[in-house]
Amino acid sequence: MLKIGWAGLPQLDRASIVPLYRQIYEHLRSAILAGTLPESARLPPERMMAERLGVNRSTVVHAYRDLSAEGLIAQRVGSGSRVAPQAGRLERAASVPWWVTLPPWRVGEFPNILGELAAKQEAGRISFVQGVAPDEPSPLADLAASFTRAARDARLVLSYGDSEGYGPLREAIAARMVARGVLGAQPRNVIALTGSTQGIMIVAQSLAEPGDEIIVESPSYPGALQIFQICGLRAIPVPVDDEGMRVDHVEAILRTRRPRFIYTMPSLHNPTNATMNADRRLRLATIAQRAGVPIVEDDPYGPLAPPQTPLIALAPDSVVYLSTFSKTIAPSLRIGWLVAPHVIVERLLLRKQAYDMASSLYVQAAVLDYLQRGYDAHVEELRKELLRRREIADASIAKHWPRSVRTAPARGGFYLWATTPRDVRARALLDAAERRGASFLFGEAFYAGSGGDHQFRLALTAVKREEIGKGIARIGEAISSLMRA
Repeated sequence: MLKIGWAGLPQLDRASIVPLYRQIYEHLRSAILAGTLPESARLPPERMMAERLGVNRSTVVHAYRDLSAEGLIAQRVGSGSRVAPQAGRLERAASVPWWVTLPPWRVGEFPNILGELAAKQEAGRISFVQGVAPDEPSPLADLAASFTRAARDARLVLSYGDSEGYGPLREAIAARMVARGVLGAQPRNVIALTGSTQGIMIVAQSLAEPGDEIIVESPSYPGALQIFQICGLRAIPVPVDDEGMRVDHVEAILRTRRPRFIYTMPSLHNPTNATMNADRRLRLATIAQRAGVPIVEDDPYGPLAPPQTPLIALAPDSVVYLSTFSKTIAPSLRIGWLVAPHVIVERLLLRKQAYDMASSLYVQAAVLDYLQRGYDAHVEELRKELLRRREIADASIAKHWPRSVRTAPARGGFYLWATTPRDVRARALLDAAERRGASFLFGEAFYAGSGGDHQFRLALTAVKREEIGKGIARIGEAISSLMRA
């Protein structure tokens, strides 16, 4: 049986913006299509390939998985990975437009998270996938009344509105930021967004250019990681522990490198649920200011977190602050905001105008009305509900999960982050859990490079409260079955 020789292995460019697994994939794909690797040729085992290339095994697993998904190799337990028959492939490829065949990394290589979310919502399945606010407490009655009041003004319903956002809403946001300690917050520094994800894209394109380095948490929010890759930015990962981003790692990086910005989610971090302590916040703000590197503070869960001083209050001239009403009211509103230093706010506004001219004036007016009437009471009830859900989850985990599965400490928030023992991989666990009627997001989606093979996230808000224990029990059955196997 033919085998691939070590002389044909790819030469990895670790300085390239192309991920390492993608370089391996493209090298092997080219060799297969050119016939250098003939049909039935056996590829090296994943672990052996990883050792020879000096990469994490998950990097090779990812490359092989993409080759398999394209039909270029066949993988079978016990017989490894072999080049698949290619008859008819070239003829089909010739009929595909060139722009469809661009390397996927140019348009983002991270998993299609929205597609994953839709695929998991099957009847009878308890899905801990979507990070959405729970059904109860519901803001719908008060929110509907706010929309009714906003609709009385035809100008609001029928007009574009200003690109920077509805003036009274920006004033209300600035006042709330002042109440949280951001004393210099003013309406002119606030831009209303069509969701905070739009803000991440605007900021990434305004602060950096393709090929630039940035610092990101590891793990981190997949939506942000995908945006950074689409923008061609090179992520320098920094680990997260129970107290948030490891600022000592950031300090070490800044001694020798000059990334364009630092991206962090300091309050109820997604996915770990960690909240950065006060000492780390002050230290991060101080070293970033000293190095002249701006911080992008992503704070969608801030109103739900234990009280902490926002980073923008500690370094107002060095932080771009992002937040949203998606997590406290509803994601369908698509209303977020940013607060930025005056030296860059105009540049960010020009990007915003290029994307959508202006966010919905009608929705902004309704959100303002709700802010003034029922929002704060709703958020307080939501905090209590999140704590109740975590208590239920912890009790069920203690009953149904092996002690070898570790979970991050409870802080309220939407998520529970878990780490499996070394002999249980998260993807295999997901398959086993789905067969038992439960689903979650595996950890690999939250890493800019390799990582997350043994981690997964549960969104405790995505299911009815009474289903939390049942779903966790199903996952526990799946864990036990894999450990026995």
